[in-house]
Amino acid sequence: MVINLTNKAKEKLNELFPEMEQNKALRIYIAGYGWGGPSFAMALEEPNDTDLKFSLDGYDFVMEKEFEQVYSQFKVDYSDNYFRKGFTVTPNRGGSSC
Repeated sequence: MVINLTNKAKEKLNELFPEMEQNKALRIYIAGYGWGGPSFAMALEEPNDTDLKFSLDGYDFVMEKEFEQVYSQFKVDYSDNYFRKGFTVTPNRGGSSC
């Protein structure tokens, strides 16, 4: 499993979380379903023993193990333009982002 952070996403994470709280991780999860399949999002949470865990650029990411069977990578981006402000989480195949 690979997680790709864009430069904009890294900058925003560094701004929001100059130091990550102990025992906290950024969870990638399914936020809902639409015409294009599942929409993914992120939340700050405590990891579970059953989670997949990844460290990248000083941040810990977690997600359900079942994601590994369907997706091999996720892209995390941040946008702050007029039409969209926030993080987007996009899998390498299928689904939409939220």
